[in-house]
Amino acid sequence: MKSLKDFIYDKNDIIIALVILILAALLIVWRMDAIMEYPQTLAQQTGTTDTTDETAVPSEDDSKGGDSGLWSKGVLSKEIKVKVAGGSATAAVQSLVDAGLFSSYEEFTKVCKAAGYTPEDIKATTFTFEAGCTQTDIAKKVTK
Repeated sequence: MKSLKDFIYDKNDIIIALVILILAALLIVWRMDAIMEYPQTLAQQTGTTDTTDETAVPSEDDSKGGDSGLWSKGVLSKEIKVKVAGGSATAAVQSLVDAGLFSSYEEFTKVCKAAGYTPEDIKATTFTFEAGCTQTDIAKKVTK
């Protein structure tokens, strides 16, 4: 019995450290799904408040006709600059939707897939789209 007490007394720091590591590992494994969803949750909470650059918002004289002044016969009628948000593909595409380049995430996905691009490859940066660009040109530019 005395040798067991001596062993525990000599090794209790190591035993406590191992118990703490095991408990931490169990906690991480147990909450893995919540940990993996956190970046999307954070992007949804913060990404929708500042997704476009000021230049992507139509000026007062452009807003009279809605987005009809932005598109003419399937191409952009004027140059537009858009800041694509980072975080998630949904937040990034929302920047393009807010700028009037696409009507929804689904439309962006459909255009990308039809042209052979992966919608999730959208880059978070500031893009300038020249007059005459089609939605396919825009999809190519933001995913390459």
